Amino acid sequence: AGPRFGLANCALVRVRFVMSRFFATGDTESEASSSESEEELKTKPAVKQLAQRRTILLSDDEDEEKRVVRSAKDKRFEELSDIIKTINNSKKIKDISKVVTCFESLQKLFTKSKSVIEKEGVPRFFIKALSELEDFARELWDDKDAKQKLNKINSKALATLRQKIRKYIREFEDDILVYRENPAEDSDELENEGDVNEEATREGPSPVLVEAPTLIKDEGDSKKAVKFKVDDQSDSDSLFSEGEMSEVSDSDSSELEPVGAYYTKEMFLKKDKAKDEKGKEKKKRIVAQKDQKQDEEEDDDGGQWEKVVGSKGLSQEAIFQDKIKQLFPKDVDINEKNLLKKRKEFMDSHCKTPADRMDQISNLQLLHQLVVQENMNAALWVRLAVDIISNMFEFNMNVFVPMKDDMWKSCCNLIGQLVDMLQSNPELELVPDLSETDENLTNPEQPYIVSGSILVFVERMDDEFTKILLNTDAHSTLYVERLQDEKKVYELICEVQKYLETRKGENCDYDLCRIYIRRIEHLYYKVDRDLFGKEVKLSLDGDTSVEDTAQLLTRLTTFIYHYSGTDLGRIRTRAMLCHIYYHAMHNRWFQARDLMLMSHLQEASQTFDIIDQLLYNRTLVQLGMCAFRHGMIRDAHDALVDIQSSQRSKELLAQGLVANRDRTPEQEKVERRRQMPFHMHINLELMECVYLTSAMLIEVPYLAQTAHEGRRRMISKGFHHQLKQHHKQALTGPPETMREHVVAAATTMQMGNWKQCQEYMFSIKAWDLFVNVDEVKLMLSQKIREETLRTYIFTYGEVYNSLSLEMLSQTFELPMEMVHCIVSKMIMKEELLGSLDEPTQSIILHHAQPTQLQMLGLQLSEKVANLAEQNEEMMKLKHAGPWTMSTFRSNMGARRDGADLRTGDIGGLGGAAVNKRPQPVWLH
Repeated sequence: AGPRFGLANCALVRVRFVMSRFFATGDTESEASSSESEEELKTKPAVKQLAQRRTILLSDDEDEEKRVVRSAKDKRFEELSDIIKTINNSKKIKDISKVVTCFESLQKLFTKSKSVIEKEGVPRFFIKALSELEDFARELWDDKDAKQKLNKINSKALATLRQKIRKYIREFEDDILVYRENPAEDSDELENEGDVNEEATREGPSPVLVEAPTLIKDEGDSKKAVKFKVDDQSDSDSLFSEGEMSEVSDSDSSELEPVGAYYTKEMFLKKDKAKDEKGKEKKKRIVAQKDQKQDEEEDDDGGQWEKVVGSKGLSQEAIFQDKIKQLFPKDVDINEKNLLKKRKEFMDSHCKTPADRMDQISNLQLLHQLVVQENMNAALWVRLAVDIISNMFEFNMNVFVPMKDDMWKSCCNLIGQLVDMLQSNPELELVPDLSETDENLTNPEQPYIVSGSILVFVERMDDEFTKILLNTDAHSTLYVERLQDEKKVYELICEVQKYLETRKGENCDYDLCRIYIRRIEHLYYKVDRDLFGKEVKLSLDGDTSVEDTAQLLTRLTTFIYHYSGTDLGRIRTRAMLCHIYYHAMHNRWFQARDLMLMSHLQEASQTFDIIDQLLYNRTLVQLGMCAFRHGMIRDAHDALVDIQSSQRSKELLAQGLVANRDRTPEQEKVERRRQMPFHMHINLELMECVYLTSAMLIEVPYLAQTAHEGRRRMISKGFHHQLKQHHKQALTGPPETMREHVVAAATTMQMGNWKQCQEYMFSIKAWDLFVNVDEVKLMLSQKIREETLRTYIFTYGEVYNSLSLEMLSQTFELPMEMVHCIVSKMIMKEELLGSLDEPTQSIILHHAQPTQLQMLGLQLSEKVANLAEQNEEMMKLKHAGPWTMSTFRSNMGARRDGADLRTGDIGGLGGAAVNKRPQPVWLH
């Protein structure tokens, strides 16, 4: 025997193999059989070691499997395909619960693959799966016998699947419609791809493969001997030689498994992009040649077959004519009578699903285009337009879900065209609540009459626009894009107003009031900086073309105020509140206040609808902030205190919901519908800042005045809470939030440091939200100095016998006249015990305030007197009749409230009426 290879190594492929070169190159069977016994013991361990390796190693240290690099697209699409296969298998065995689970996984995976799908587009196999799943759910739902055979779990899962698939496919309706028009396109594409691959494989060079030794089992041998198989196409440098295979029989051979690996030389080389492009061009040529050959074969058949082109390859006119042929057979003439008959057929069809409703809308749109093409009368055009608009509004029966943006825009455009048609045809009349038998659509000798109401359509469109804004993220660019459509809505309302103003009838004024309030609601919350703080001047000549927003709003609201026909109800109330809101927004305090008081809205506010109550609260807040800008601190505080101290300001202003466990989901949906769009919100931080500032300017002098009293009246509960929390802190750092700035300013005001107080207040950034921020800061500085002067006199007046007015004027930087006026008011109201000395221009303080010891003595004497009175009352009750604890408590409660039990005078008012300030409306 020749020399042997004990171990052979290769840089790329390492295979441990023991074999004699003499046996590898032997020519006769005798030579192989003579050496069989000699090599038998050496071949067995080699085979066993090879079976344990199982894979071809690419390094000398560790085993590695063959790595396949795939793109993100292939990976995601393969995962989607796997789930779709599982869904199809589950549908075959009617395992509906498994179908629902897989469908939910499919939705999650599709959402996860958004980045890939945005680049590549929605795969057609995904659209096909959705279409087939929808058909499966609908067919199974309609098949009553099959539904009865389902168990309880699958029956419940079927209802769930039907709801979910109907809701999910709304995003892919267009793609599904395109797929349903040509569902055979998938199979054609797959067939073409297979042909391309086949041709490319046939013409292209075969790759050079290096195959690892594979263990195979000989089925003909009873002992199942294991053989080594070496590829014949290996290179001459390979360790595997051409010739016979050594056959080995061993008891351990049953543990061996066939293992193989193939490597091409291209995987170790750089790819040539030019060759790849040439390959792609070659594949395209092959497909084109095949299509051309197929067309030639079809032409040779005699022209009996016609190639069907998808909807993407046809013009719009061809598609339209094709659909018209489907609606009207060849033997039917296209005239007004047949068109109305077809329209009645479409309207009488019962739409069970949104897809059926969409088909109905599409068919009506075809008839509408046909009317334009055939140049029929305007009444038919209006009748079909009214039907299309009504079906668009009824497409989604859920009142909590808004219309789709595309459908809303198409509906808005159609309403605009309808208004133009009505204006251009004054003989045509839209009459609401009219039966179809009373309509005149075809008789030109009489006025055309169509059932419908353009006003109702505009109101519904406006409501849907508000609903779209409420269901859009307010902090996204999409909200800004949606908000730009408000211009289109407002212009449409103006066009309808012009149309209604030309009509004459018994309900025309009522319709005008309805369209006027819609226009007012789009104007009242917007600030016109050119008109801010200016008086409203109405044009005497009645020319409405040059009027500004204030004049327009005054004219519209005045028309509603003077309307004396049908009871307007909430229209007049909303017009009044919007008018007050507009005046307050434009800093016209006295007009807004007088309009609020003369209307007596605060007395009937509890009887309003919830939507009107929300508008009333918003108007009250704007009235309070307008009073603050004018320096009416007490009026501003009275307007804001109840809303701000309720801890429900967001809910009372329809700007959000407060967490409430008692609220059911249905109630929460209803309340969300009442919310205001984000661009109409009142800044809550600014409102709270105005409230706390007003409370500070009122409370701090009052606290200094009543420092020695035991029981003090609390004016602002919210401000007291903030001040109390501040005093509880062991270490107080510099203020950061708006509340901390106000509390820090109040603390410095109590010490008489008005400059530091003013610095803290001006550091609040919320003041920049005012239009006239400079005027507000100037007013605020004036009020801070005045109230700090009063606080200083109340706090430090005990240690002075007299105070110089000139010194106070210089300290607080106020004119002498202003200081003299403030001190005189304090003396007149008996807040300060003192007198003015005119020659010396000073205040003489009388020091009649009791000391701390005297105050305690007075409190003790008052309590003893109360105890004696209670004892006397008990003695009277004992002699007067039976005594009960309830009688005692009622008498003591009345006495504690300041009532005179003998005269019935409560609180010393003698039954006089009290002027109450406007109160906010609490929502129940």
